[in-house]
This record gives sequence, structure tokens and C-alpha cells, in this order.
Amino acid sequence: MVLNKKSFRERRLFRDNGRSLVVAMDHPRTFDTITGLKDANAVISKVIDGGADAVLAPYGTAAGSSEVLGNAGLWLSVDTTKDTVTSVVEMALRLGVDGIKVEIFPWCKPEDDYFSKSNGNETVLNAICLASECQKWGLPLMVETIPFGWPKADKKTNEQIAAACRVASEAGADYVKSFYTGDKLSFKEVIDNCSVPVLILGGAKIISDREILMMVRDAIDVGAVGITMGRNIWGHKNISGITAALEAIIHNDASVDTSLKLLN
Repeated sequence: MVLNKKSFRERRLFRDNGRSLVVAMDHPRTFDTITGLKDANAVISKVIDGGADAVLAPYGTAAGSSEVLGNAGLWLSVDTTKDTVTSVVEMALRLGVDGIKVEIFPWCKPEDDYFSKSNGNETVLNAICLASECQKWGLPLMVETIPFGWPKADKKTNEQIAAACRVASEAGADYVKSFYTGDKLSFKEVIDNCSVPVLILGGAKIISDREILMMVRDAIDVGAVGITMGRNIWGHKNISGITAALEAIIHNDASVDTSLKLLN
């Protein structure tokens, strides 16, 4: 899928083929200790060297990354309420980011949330308010959609993933970040059900390099426009190598075997 009439910001986030390799580094925003991201700028330098198009980071990491980012794109990962969207967008604009990412948790109950605070309907409402403010300023918005919330994410069905992606797109997302459903056929239904481009997340750490690359190859084959992947990149023993292998699939339509050679 090729993006038409891309904004200046989107041109930094996506290449001319409409695809993007985004490295997610926003985990310390909610988790206590992420040792693999202790030196965030060192990680950014390695993924840029490997061919990443953009980085997804919380404010602290983003604010200190300008020198190592160079011309790469920058997504700002945020939490917001309907009452804080204006200040969040103003902060993003002052920082000079290219886009904003927020999470929603369709059908999540507070008791199912890590912090016992997220009501699924409220997160969707917050995203709608954020989308309105982003549209005002021409900031691309990515919505990461987690049906039932993170603690119950492993109990999601393919149909629920597809439905959650549609909820995100209807809330005003320009792009949706979603789970991969495990096979091409079911993920094609996710793509077809979503009215905006979809990027896949990496999920839990995957040991097999071939499995990581095959997941991305299959997702791209059925219409995903890229990845927003974290620990399977910065948690890899060869950060630049795995980034280059993924870049070959996303931007050069390389096979898994060809991309593995770049890694090994």
C-alpha cells in the first residue's frame, strides 16, 4: 500500500513505498526496569545503522536523542486523558516529533489492567480526543490497540484483534499498531477490516531469528505497511544485524533466507 500526499512528517516516518521499520523503545514508560534500554542512544545508533526508519520513544528518551537520530523519524509514545490532550500535543510539537502513539484497550475492565485504572471505553474516548487535536496540528497519530488490556492479551482471538483494529481506525487513528494473528489468512482479515494502514508489533521475545523474519515477511505479504517492534530488535545480540535483516524484507521484499544471510 503506497501512501498518497504524504506530509513532511510522514516522509520522515515512511519511505516512498509507504512502508516503515519502527523500533519501539517506549517500554520504560510503564515497566520498572528495561536493562536493554539503559543506554537508549547507543541502541538508536545501532538501529539507524541497520536501516530503521523511525524510533518510538517516551519523552525522556526522545528529548535526548536528536544527535543520534539524524534524519530518522520520531514517534512520541504518550499516555493521555481527554483533559490532557492539548498539553500532550503541545509538548510533542515543542519537541519537534513527527507523530504520536497512544494505546487503547477495547473491552478492558479496570480490574484487568496492570494498574487497575484503564477502562476500555475511556481509552477509546481519550484516543478520539487526541486524534482531534493531532488533526488540528497535522500530527500523524498511531493507535496501538490491545483488546482486553495487556494482562489478558494472550487470551485474545483473531476476530477480536480485527475488531480492535477497526475500533482504533474509527477513533481517528492514521495508523494502527496491532498483534500479528499467526497466519496470513487470518491477518489478511485484520488488514481488510481496518480502514487505515496497519503495522505489526513484535510481542514477547522470540528466540528464533527465522521465526521473527517469517512473521514480518508474512505480514508484509498480506498488506501490513511495516513493523513497530521492540525487544525482538533491541533485545537481540546483534541489534544492527537484525534491523538490517528486517529492513531487507520491508523495503527490498527480500525472502527470509536472503535476510537471514544479512544477519549471519
